[in-house]
Amino acid sequence: MILKIILIILLALIALIFFVPYGVDAGYEDGAAWLKVAAGPFRLTLYPKKPQSEKQQAREEKKRQKKEAKKKTAESKKPEKPPEEKPKVNNETIKLRRQLPMDFDHIMMYLKLASHAIRRFFNSFTIDLFRLHYTAAGRDPYATAMQYGYACSAVETLPALTGQIIRVRKNDVAIDSDFTADSPSAAVRIVLTLQLYKIVHMAVAFLAEYISWNRKLKAESVSAVTKKREDENGRQQDQ
Repeated sequence: MILKIILIILLALIALIFFVPYGVDAGYEDGAAWLKVAAGPFRLTLYPKKPQSEKQQAREEKKRQKKEAKKKTAESKKPEKPPEEKPKVNNETIKLRRQLPMDFDHIMMYLKLASHAIRRFFNSFTIDLFRLHYTAAGRDPYATAMQYGYACSAVETLPALTGQIIRVRKNDVAIDSDFTADSPSAAVRIVLTLQLYKIVHMAVAFLAEYISWNRKLKAESVSAVTKKREDENGRQQDQ
């Protein structure tokens, strides 16, 4: 009975780890950046770090002093040893690592695998919010107008390139120009959600696809060699 309860608890924990939504909130605005992560109801700010209190600073200083004291005592107790000569490495015993085949068929396979992996990676998470506020500005009005045009063209082109791969629930994009300011300003924020089981599924699918394609290429190469030998044997018999 106890083993069943422990097994149920372990399965529940594994399901919780794999299926709980993980979130990332990153952005930049007014010269300040932030990075926050979330796992279910738990929230954690990775950057900027909160300033430590006086008690925390005192604890860190005590830990640092203890480490330095232990290091000094260990160095003082350590006997001095004469420098040992390094054994010579015999070049004949060095074995080269197995390198990946780089013929045309394998290169095409790697490119296809990479494109599929990128597509699966972007399908493994959802962007809940993408915010981009950009204001083109500068001392030169012509340069400001060029900045504004480039920004507008980029904003129009980017959704067409990523719309079929990346799922975005809410877009908040605004491009403006200010001919009175000296420098441009930008505010960016990305909030996305992912689940661990999708990442694991992506890795397993990539590995299975690689093994399948590699076996297919090997079978094709073996059949080509066999056919070539049969043709040579047939020619020799005809002669």
